[in-house]
Parts: sequence; structure tokens; C-alpha cells
Amino acid sequence: MIIGAPNIESSTVDEKSISILIESTCRSASRVAVADKATLYAQGEPASALFLILDGFVKTSHICEDGTEITLDLLKCGEIAGEFSYPQLPLVYHEAARAIGNVVAQRVLADDLRATMEVNPPLAIFIAEQLAGSKRRFQRRLLRAMTQSVEWRVIETLVELAGTFGAQCPHGFSLEIRLTQQDIADFVGASRQVVSSILSDLRKRGFLDYTRDMICINDSALSFLARPTDSAPKAVSSF
Repeated sequence: MIIGAPNIESSTVDEKSISILIESTCRSASRVAVADKATLYAQGEPASALFLILDGFVKTSHICEDGTEITLDLLKCGEIAGEFSYPQLPLVYHEAARAIGNVVAQRVLADDLRATMEVNPPLAIFIAEQLAGSKRRFQRRLLRAMTQSVEWRVIETLVELAGTFGAQCPHGFSLEIRLTQQDIADFVGASRQVVSSILSDLRKRGFLDYTRDMICINDSALSFLARPTDSAPKAVSSF
């Protein structure tokens, strides 16, 4: 154990205690405030640092050669953006990380964090759990894309995102999600045109409303619609 490091039992590890641990043991640790839509890091930059999100939401996305932006993941408080780079194999970020609303994060150099992980099991476990969580989210999205219709993927994705990223809606609905139709299309693996048609139908039925960069949903009604039934679409989507 590093001298002066707080004694944190693995059973009580959370983002607050991990933040305290990183701050007390990693010399490179610093808090950064990122304004809405500003980047924590850009695609192609050296992957030198990781960011523990302390407040707000972060979207990671990949920019294709033709300029198309593909949403990869959404990260919340307690999750980590960035990737490790090794001295013998320096890497670059393969995606950009952008703030959704104002974000506060703890920035720490990758080699500094790695050295602390080697002598502090709770921190190593926390990082491993973060990587496992990211893998589970990817696998869940892949399974949906292979086994469900686009409509069902959109409904389940909205319910899931609302529960994780939804904020109180001032427009007459229960929750609002600050995402575009293209973000949702990326998440469900379908074209924006198809997703737009599905959202339009859900709006006509009173389940949601949307603007260019926000989706307001009736969370309880949409959650009820998303409950598994014998008639739920299970075939591979034709889209």
C-alpha cells in the first residue's frame, strides 16, 4: 500500500472513494470542468490520460473518413472515459469523448494510474469492473441487433437510456434524454431514416416527443410497452 493512501475496503469502493484514492496517490490527478459539447479528448490524440466522470454525462463517438460521427457509448458519473497506452506500444484515442451538458471529471495520466493499480487492489478491481461493464453494454447492444426488430430495439434502448441518463422533463413528459435521432440510430444499429419513422409513430401514439437534440418520453408508458410479451418481435430485423 502507498504511504498516506486512504484505507478503502473493496466492499465500499465507489466513485467518490476512488476519486479520493486517485487524488491522494496519483501526482498527475486533477479535476477538470468541461463545458457542454466540449471534448475531454479528441480522436487521434495520444491516449495519455483517463477521465473518471464525477458529474454529468459523456458521449464517446468515432469520426469516419467521410465525416460521419458514430455514437459508441454513453458514460455517467462513476464511469471512466479513455484507454490505457503502454510506453512500448503508444496508442491514440480511437474515439472522441464529448460532454453532454456541463461535466466535471478527474483526469489522471495512464502510466500514473497503472502504477497505483499495481499496489492498490481496490483501484485495480474498480478499473476491471469498469471495463467489464463496457463489455456488457456492447454485448447487450450486439445481441439486440441480432435478435430483435428495429422497433423493439428502439423502445428498449429508450427505456434503458431514460433510466440511466434521463432528467426531469419540463415539457409535460416524465423524462428527457439529450440525444439526437442519429445517436439512437447508432445505438440500435439502424439508419436514421428508419429510427425517425419509428419515433414519429411513437410520438403519434403519445409515448414521446422530440426536438433536434432532445427526446422527451413518457417513461412509465414506454416501460410498460417494453415488457416482454408473447407478441414481442423476436426475429432478426430486416432493416
